[in-house]
Amino acid sequence: MVKQETWTTDEFGASHTGSVGVLLADGTVPKPAYIMMTEHGAGLTTAQWTVYDGHSRLAPRAHALRAVCSCGWSGPEHPLDWGQIGEQRLGEAAAEPADTCEQEWDQHTVEVEKSAVALPEDLAEVLQGLGEAIEKLAQNSP
Repeated sequence: MVKQETWTTDEFGASHTGSVGVLLADGTVPKPAYIMMTEHGAGLTTAQWTVYDGHSRLAPRAHALRAVCSCGWSGPEHPLDWGQIGEQRLGEAAAEPADTCEQEWDQHTVEVEKSAVALPEDLAEVLQGLGEAIEKLAQNSP
């Protein structure tokens, strides 16, 4: 399992899970990084943007951050100025562009909600009846 901070909404759940994405200088998305926690090799796999600082051979240096969504949408690139970042921790030095990514993803979900088509009332009733029938069947049948 790959660890990463994500955002969700009650309306869309996993279909629109957002996060801060990383782009390398060549425009590609880096593979998740494996971080060893013990000398025996136990560790975790992460795609958390803060590990892509280039200080470890296991995680390359991020060129830019952007908001990404599980639906395939991605926001604009926010290039990182490594001359200004220097030796600071990436999580602190790039907190502002990461916050901007979350705001852009929030706007994406607002746009998705605006474009969503409401389920007709008669179809909603049919689906509710079907759900109730399945629950009743589950109670009466092993």
